[in-house]
Amino acid sequence: MQQPINTAPEAENSLSYEGYTLRWQDEFDGTTLNREDWNVELHDPGWVNNELQAYVDSPENIYLQDGSLVIKPVEIKNADGTVSYTSGRVNTQNKHDFKYGLFEARVKVPEGQGFLPAFWMMPTDENLYGQWPRCGEIDIMEVLGNDTTKSYGTVHYGNPHSEQQGSYVLPSGSFSSEYHNFAVEWEPGRINWYVDGNLIHTANDWYSATEGQGEITYPAPFDQPFYIILNLAVGGNWPGSPDETTNIAQAAMYIDYVRVYQKDSYDEDVERPEKVVVLRDPDANGNYIVNGDFAQAEDLADESGWIFLTTLGGQAQAAIQNNTMRIVTTDEGTVDYSVQLVQPGLPLKQGGVYQVSFDGWADAPRTMKVGVSAPDRSYQRYLEDTTVALSPERQTYTYTFTMEADDDANGRLEFNLGAAGSAAGVTIANVSVKKVGQEDMSRQEKTVLADGNYVYNGKFQEGEKRLGYWSVWELGSSQVTVTNDNNVRRLRIEAGPFTSILNPVVVYQKDLALTAGDYALSFDAEGAAGKNITVQAAGRSFKAEMNGSETAYEYKLSLAKEPACNDIAFIIREPGVYYIDNVRIEEDTLIKNGSFNAGFAGYELYAYTTSDVSYVVDSLNEDNAADITIRNTGDEAWKIQLKQSNVELEEGQWYRLSFQAKSNLDRKLMFAIQRDGSADDNWTPYSGEKIVQLGADYQTYSVTFQMAYPTDLKAVLSISMGAVAGEQISQQHRICIDNILLEKIEAPAL
Repeated sequence: MQQPINTAPEAENSLSYEGYTLRWQDEFDGTTLNREDWNVELHDPGWVNNELQAYVDSPENIYLQDGSLVIKPVEIKNADGTVSYTSGRVNTQNKHDFKYGLFEARVKVPEGQGFLPAFWMMPTDENLYGQWPRCGEIDIMEVLGNDTTKSYGTVHYGNPHSEQQGSYVLPSGSFSSEYHNFAVEWEPGRINWYVDGNLIHTANDWYSATEGQGEITYPAPFDQPFYIILNLAVGGNWPGSPDETTNIAQAAMYIDYVRVYQKDSYDEDVERPEKVVVLRDPDANGNYIVNGDFAQAEDLADESGWIFLTTLGGQAQAAIQNNTMRIVTTDEGTVDYSVQLVQPGLPLKQGGVYQVSFDGWADAPRTMKVGVSAPDRSYQRYLEDTTVALSPERQTYTYTFTMEADDDANGRLEFNLGAAGSAAGVTIANVSVKKVGQEDMSRQEKTVLADGNYVYNGKFQEGEKRLGYWSVWELGSSQVTVTNDNNVRRLRIEAGPFTSILNPVVVYQKDLALTAGDYALSFDAEGAAGKNITVQAAGRSFKAEMNGSETAYEYKLSLAKEPACNDIAFIIREPGVYYIDNVRIEEDTLIKNGSFNAGFAGYELYAYTTSDVSYVVDSLNEDNAADITIRNTGDEAWKIQLKQSNVELEEGQWYRLSFQAKSNLDRKLMFAIQRDGSADDNWTPYSGEKIVQLGADYQTYSVTFQMAYPTDLKAVLSISMGAVAGEQISQQHRICIDNILLEKIEAPAL
């Protein structure tokens, strides 16, 4: 069943094996799956994407037959009359991991509504850059069972979640009627997808970044070892559930072989392509909205100008009449975007200050929402969704926002009229988006980062040559670089023979956002025994004695007032080779910024679906509380989380974790301090997972626990606001959280 390698491609867009060596393969010629090569994953239904199957280790679901690996779904008729499914998922993690290469499989997929077979890759260490999607994902092949003529290739990355996807439609036949070759060629700075040797998609413009933190040097996150995954999903958000047409008994995914080729070496010194975003000009009145006066009739179902959409139960009609847009709703649906009027193609320049204006009125008092989103950037919000109170009286509404993200030629103005508690008709007129100012985003002052660090690029993996934000003073005979051995990045200082007290090597960073308070300064350093590194921070000086191996150093930094000098500097006064890493200055507390007085510094707000959540620190209605608006919880508790990493827990110590919270909708919330399982999926809850009921007023919630595990200096505080206890909520609501505190306490009396 194997096909010969095509070593002479007919065109530049054909797959070539020139320069490659076969590094690993599985031809599946045995009688059972080789467990030396493959892991079998076990997961419950609903683990991801609302999928229906349980992944199990069973010869019914995973077996070898006639030289192919077979992954087969099995339908189970339960005693209560319901139906459940099992299927298979295998991977090569920690058995065969690869950094760059040509990855190929010959596959035949199942046909039928509800199937989603996949050949894809994930990073071996998801913690290198952070949890999905920051860690990156390479989907080599996905084929929906209801259309087995079309294959998709995708990369996921960034935070907010971004993706690039290509697809290929077979000119004849289907991916389910016979075997086809699927491959990805992954090199530093470029990923090519192939089907049957034909190039179908290329990606080379990605990034690895988290909101509130810096951007990792390109080509991250696709510059680390990945492993291979083969699986067959049943049901879920994308393929939908099986129906009466689905033949489970005849369905299976067949894999003839998996092969991995690599070149002898790869040049990782690549630069991210400079992306030129062309922003169109406004009209003569400065308006970027096309047909904002509704003077022209439009097809509201096409892809240009104004577009009217309904979904999730929304039923409505829209029409342009008498220089207005009239929207008549018969069913408001289940979410705010069930009834939606939008205009994409809105050009927005970074730093631009924009004014959104329109006239609006309704047949009876009701609300709608206006916002500006980013369809190409997982619908992140440039103008947060804002509730507009409409009345029968015509009024003008004006809102202003600053474009803080990179230039975007495809912003989208949205009017969301679904799930507002009223189906009253709405009329909109005189819509405009005008640029009213421009801010210099390049001259922003430093603040505390989202992970609580006051030092930028403390891990030396951002910016040009991974030295972003750092400056260097050195003699000609000295060199300051950043290592990149197996993705280990450390500042390397090679102090030349003329280095001395009078001619030191200095690596420094200016203008940290330190104010009066107590801080912890920490870093890792290595140098020859007997040598030292002088560290100066905010006018204080410390001497780190080297001992010949990498050592963690920590110092207390107490500032009675805002320092006159807000810099940090590492000073080398003796020749030799020194290494520095993980530089941090943070609040000297177990939970950083528990009052939210520094915004969301120290926290990450994780949302599996970015558009489902928006968040601010409310200082108008609250005393600097985290204010989180949730439009849909998703189907798992972890799909919306407020998190803080690097929480230090000592073995045997007792702790009390407490915070205040409320919700304008009665609902549950779950919280814990747990192990960071992003690398190995071990999320042991050190405090236990506690579920509490939120109400309209603030209540204090707490848990007392003893750290019964070995000391962990990188535990994670997780406050989960997804579908806690399985309760998915699609009604928009607001949760406020404040005064998070973790205290060491004495053992409770027996």
